[in-house]
Amino acid sequence: MKKIWRLYKPYMIRPVLYKGVTRCAVALAVILLWDRFVESPLSAARDGSAAAAVVLFLMGWISYLKLDGVRISRLPGKEKDRKSRQGSRGDIVDFVDEHVVSFDELEPEEQTACILAANLLSGLLFLGAALIAML
Repeated sequence: MKKIWRLYKPYMIRPVLYKGVTRCAVALAVILLWDRFVESPLSAARDGSAAAAVVLFLMGWISYLKLDGVRISRLPGKEKDRKSRQGSRGDIVDFVDEHVVSFDELEPEEQTACILAANLLSGLLFLGAALIAML
């Protein structure tokens, strides 16, 4: 556990927040679509939030296992080439005052730690929403 806490640096807050907001938006969209189009006796606020929390915690567990050294084998020929993706990253005015560290600039271990934190924070948010909906 101590190794995980040593991975987190202050410049990793922005990627964690961006990943977390994206995960929350996708989960909320799925919950709302489920409520709209699926005839179900289940409550979208209570049961949908609980299901989203479980899925996010499972994704966090997979990220934790990846940090611990477990690797999921990929199909051959599906490797990403990080060097080939050099495009415009925005206007130069955005980078004048400070260096903004994007998710792609992080080391692979730091990226996995960001994904773990984003999954856990999003899962806690939806678990809290499910608990509040139960009351």
